[in-house]
Amino acid sequence: MSERFFVIGDPALTEKLINQLQGRPTQATLAACCAEISKSFKFDCVFVAHSNSPEAMLEPVAFDGKEEVMDACLYRLGVEERVALTKIVLKNYSDITGKPVFNKAGSLRIQKPSSGLFFALYKIRQDYLLLGCAHQDSRAYDQELLSELANVWKSWQEDLLAGVHHIMRPVKNEGPSAPSRPASTGPANLSDIESNPFSPPKMDQPKPKDLDGKHMRPVVLVDEVTRLFNKDYFEECLAIEVERAKRYSRHVSLLFLSVTPLDPVTAKANENAIANQIAEILFKSLRRVDIICRLEKNKYGIILPDTDNNTYGIIAKRVFKFFKLVMGETQPVFLNISASTYPKHAGNHILLFENTDKLLLQAQEVGPNKAVLPE
Repeated sequence: MSERFFVIGDPALTEKLINQLQGRPTQATLAACCAEISKSFKFDCVFVAHSNSPEAMLEPVAFDGKEEVMDACLYRLGVEERVALTKIVLKNYSDITGKPVFNKAGSLRIQKPSSGLFFALYKIRQDYLLLGCAHQDSRAYDQELLSELANVWKSWQEDLLAGVHHIMRPVKNEGPSAPSRPASTGPANLSDIESNPFSPPKMDQPKPKDLDGKHMRPVVLVDEVTRLFNKDYFEECLAIEVERAKRYSRHVSLLFLSVTPLDPVTAKANENAIANQIAEILFKSLRRVDIICRLEKNKYGIILPDTDNNTYGIIAKRVFKFFKLVMGETQPVFLNISASTYPKHAGNHILLFENTDKLLLQAQEVGPNKAVLPE
């Protein structure tokens, strides 16, 4: 008989969890409740997070367990998933981090996923509260467990919200920030994009071959070493994502990352191994909807759909965090990061590229492992 991972069907445990959060809980009380759920049901991480709306980035309030699992959940649960949670009692995912990547032989494989149960409470223009119970691996969940945690969540909601308001009071009083609107959100030259939306100037994109009057895109769209998407794919996607953001009045951010070896001779010998480590770092740091590309040997571009300038600071922090974890204490290279957002910092994909590129040079001038991220 297979091992049961959860302690379910225990009315005393359910009652204990419900009673533990009565009144106005403190951060310590919330953390204790997270620990109780984590211990009783053997989750790798249990956390409570809050924001002003499903579209805003969630901030952790209390958690117990592996912080990297919470980070993955908070970042990889995109806007669509968070909005969906406002319409249902609970949502369980058997794969919230899996994404297609290519192995050395060029075959498709799936990155090891995480799984979890998520409960949300949404009060329009006021609060978005999330309870997450997650595992580092992929698994299905017993229906009894879902029902039991749903009952706990239903009884918790109002007291939990009161506690979060008390804990997050300085942030809560500021209210949601309205996105800045630039003087002009349109392209500098609309005809340039409409006639050829996939050809940003100064990117050295090869001209497409013409066959029977039809433009043919490059067949190879992945980097040979890392199996990340390559520059051709990046240039095409950047124009498409900016046009999509313009059409639906959304944000899209562009992040550049440069890799500088400390010892050029040693780095040359381990060039491919380092490139694959950088790819691993980026996969661990980003969502599956983010488009990760290797533009040059030591330069990477990441397109971040539905991401504004308030978010990419968190992303840069995650990249540096996983850089230390993957590379170890003595890193053979250092990183620099820059980012920009459409429409706040640029009115089209060309200017977005150019602005982010200039900021990357500034980051390199500041020093090793530094980022330049405009507000």
